Amino acid sequence: MKTTMTAIKPYPAALFALVALAVLIGCSSAPAEGAGTDASSGASKAGANMPSITQDMAPVRGAGTVLVVYFSQGSATKRVAEDLAALLGADIERIVEQKSRTGFFGFMGAGADSSLGKSTRIDTPVHDPVAYDAVVVCTPVWSWHLSPPVRTWLGLFKGKLPPRSVFVTVSGDTEPEKIVAMMEEASGAKPVAYAGFADRDFEQVNREAYLGKIRGLVTGLN
Repeated sequence: MKTTMTAIKPYPAALFALVALAVLIGCSSAPAEGAGTDASSGASKAGANMPSITQDMAPVRGAGTVLVVYFSQGSATKRVAEDLAALLGADIERIVEQKSRTGFFGFMGAGADSSLGKSTRIDTPVHDPVAYDAVVVCTPVWSWHLSPPVRTWLGLFKGKLPPRSVFVTVSGDTEPEKIVAMMEEASGAKPVAYAGFADRDFEQVNREAYLGKIRGLVTGLN
């Protein structure tokens, strides 16, 4: 069974040109497929070779049943979600977008859809967050906006997320507050904790900064 969303209408030529220009300015060189960062809608390789989180932190007790939900084209947002799930003993769900984002037009469309606050078609979620004590939602940042797949997922459960919700953003360098505000609007929920991860946090030299953000998130669920 597939979740069906309203089809995205064609953009007026002038509007699309403006959005395309904004995306190109923000992403001065469109990344090749498999390169780049989540911030610009490319598939980030950040975090791919990081050590297991359990080498540095002990599992967290007392958080209750937790669901970690994420969307990621590459390894960055996926890494944060998997680390949090490992520490919290959580169920994990990857949001699957039905629309292809590969190639130049996929890249440009991703930036345009995000900038215009569009939703998208996703596979029907496997897990119902209503059944959990807490939920963690992790999103990449596309062109300084909330990614459409996460926007869609949040909209499906608007007003239904558990009181203990945590929001996570992953980007090249975008501050999280703007994106978290978008997540709050899309979900109708205010998180008990949030954090924004940037590309530099996945470098080994900044391991302690990464661990500090992870600690802050799991502490918020205790």
